[in-house]
Amino acid sequence: MTTALTHLSRVLAGVLADAARETGHRIDTNTAVSGLEWPADVLATSSSRRPTILQVAPPAADSEEIRAHTAQALQHGLDIVWFTPEAHDPLWLPRVPAVRVSVPARPGEEWTAQAAVQRLTAEVCTCGPAWGHGAHRAWALPEPVPLAAVLDALLAGRLVHATVQPDLPGRRFTAWARNQDVRAEADHLRTLAASTRELTDAAKASTPYIPLPEGRPAAPLGRLLEAARRWARHKTGVVCHIEIASADWMAGGFAVTPSSRPPGSALPQVTALVRPLPHEADWTSELGTVPVLVGSPEEYFTLRHTAPAAAQILIL
Repeated sequence: MTTALTHLSRVLAGVLADAARETGHRIDTNTAVSGLEWPADVLATSSSRRPTILQVAPPAADSEEIRAHTAQALQHGLDIVWFTPEAHDPLWLPRVPAVRVSVPARPGEEWTAQAAVQRLTAEVCTCGPAWGHGAHRAWALPEPVPLAAVLDALLAGRLVHATVQPDLPGRRFTAWARNQDVRAEADHLRTLAASTRELTDAAKASTPYIPLPEGRPAAPLGRLLEAARRWARHKTGVVCHIEIASADWMAGGFAVTPSSRPPGSALPQVTALVRPLPHEADWTSELGTVPVLVGSPEEYFTLRHTAPAAAQILIL
């Protein structure tokens, strides 16, 4: 298996060089680069942008090595994008600018970038009149894109990777996104936050969107409740379920509760509350002590406008 992947890696490096050359860049292959302790598989340079290394990750690459090489390239004024022909996402893939490619089934067919680029979409709000957001913006699940098209956009600077935007408020894309979509989301979130005068740390660090397994319904509320169950399972270590809230302090939200409580457990009766109604929320009650889970930046800011600074509101 390793031998086959090594061969694929060499083939992929050649494909990257040819595709990058088609974009009009000068290409150097397997070349030493000043300041780097390792050769660049493909170094793409042009007169309008700083050089970019297109590097094929070795089979079973170590995450720390990948991140160290990435940091070294950036420190020397070079952009770097990693590529892997592995069939499944390696652990390091979401932590650096990277693309997983799919090998064509037959010679001459296109190489494809798997789950590489996400689009910003808008959908009519279905949260009900109590919320009144108008529309939700969300990042669509990434779709396969021809590798040549991704390279053309990457080398022209038309794509932004999630890892190089640490301060972007409400960042929710997890791969690559178009510059105009990234700007549109940032502007949208700043508009939502305008009445609070500043963007909060919770919005800046909003958690990535967690897609449902294939075959499961993806309606906004169903998606949020499923994400809430998984969040609670990770948080408490036990299986949790969703109940229709009955207590007044829950403000019409959905309660996330442990399905079982081990003897002597210190787990709270209510692990979290999902989407309480903003016009009914009394933050001086127990609501102010329970994590509140919402499904979008729109919901986050609608609640944040009325909540005290100490309230814990998380976007799933």
